[in-house]
Amino acid sequence: MTINIPYPLLLSLIEDFYELAKRDILIGYHFRNIQDFDEHIPRIADFWNLQVNGEVLEKSHLPYNLLGVHKELGIKSGEMGRWTVLMNQTMDDYLKRKLLSQDQYNALALRIDHFRKRLTKFLI
Repeated sequence: MTINIPYPLLLSLIEDFYELAKRDILIGYHFRNIQDFDEHIPRIADFWNLQVNGEVLEKSHLPYNLLGVHKELGIKSGEMGRWTVLMNQTMDDYLKRKLLSQDQYNALALRIDHFRKRLTKFLI
């Protein structure tokens, strides 16, 4: 069974997550140091839409080069852990508010964990 998370919901979750992450004392500086970071949010949401729903809504966002871009940022593995904690908090909030179903939550959590494991291999 394929679980779909509608793009507008995914975009909202990503926006809420990065609002939290930008203010975070441990990892916020990464996002505050990127010029025009908010303009990247739709690209990030499109990446997660591909991961969860198998769809790319905006072809100009391709290719993602996720590992290369993140490696250049010098992210430490502990910071990736913090990113995961904040993403889980955001997802928990959406689940609690019934914006995400349990199946949607589980599907996204699985993809987040896969991403974390892959990216952590390349971090400092």
